Amino acid sequence: MSHYTFRQWCRPIGDLRIPEIMMFLYTMKEDFGCADLYGANNRPVDMTLEGLQRVLEKNIHKKFPTLGASVEFFTIPPRQRDDDTVRIEIFTGRHPDEISIDTYDLSMDGRLVPDFQYLRDSIQIFEPFEACLEDDENEYRLDAFERQQAIPKFDKPAIIRGFHYLDEFMTRSIGGIDYCINAPAWKVEKFCQGILIQLVKGVFDSENPAHLKIQREAMDYFGLL
Repeated sequence: MSHYTFRQWCRPIGDLRIPEIMMFLYTMKEDFGCADLYGANNRPVDMTLEGLQRVLEKNIHKKFPTLGASVEFFTIPPRQRDDDTVRIEIFTGRHPDEISIDTYDLSMDGRLVPDFQYLRDSIQIFEPFEACLEDDENEYRLDAFERQQAIPKFDKPAIIRGFHYLDEFMTRSIGGIDYCINAPAWKVEKFCQGILIQLVKGVFDSENPAHLKIQREAMDYFGLL
C-alpha cells in the first residue's frame, strides 16, 4: 500500500481558525493514540488556544503577512521520525484576496490511515469546500496536480478519489447534489454542506484493478476523464 495524504481545502477568510485547528489536532491525537504532538523544534506542542495562537502567530509569513501562517506538527519527535510518523501540515489565515487557499493536511504511510469517522469529524470541524484521501501513486498516474492547476480558483475537482467530500458549490461543477448521489460508487451520501463519495468500502488501493475500474466509471460519470 502506498503513501496517503488527507487533504482539506478551505477558501481563505483572513482568520487563523485556531479553535478549529485545536479541535482537529485533538481529533488526530485520539486517532493516532498520541500522548503529544511535536513541533519542528522537537518539543511537545502546547495544545491550548493560547499555545496554538503563539505558535501560529510566530509562523506568519514575515514579508507577506497576507499569506498567513504555515506550521508542521508530527506524531513522533522530528529527530526520531520513521515510517510510523504522521505529518500534519497546516497553511492557515490567508487573506481572501490571495490566490492561495487554506489547507489542513495529514501525510502518512498507508498502514496509518485513520478510521474514516475521524476524517468525517475533521471535515465537520473545518467545513472545507473539498476534502479527500489521496493515494499518492494514483495522483501521479492521473497527473492530478497538473489537472488541478488548469482549473481556475479550484472550482472543480481534478479527479475523484476513493474518499472524497465536496461542498454544495463544488458539486454544481459536476452536476449538482442530486446528480452526484446517483454516481457509480460504493456509497454516496449527503454530508456536512455537500456530498461524500466513497468509491470502495475501505481505503482506495491504486494497485487494485477493481478499484481503478470504479474510479474510471465515476470520473466518466462526472465528465472528468
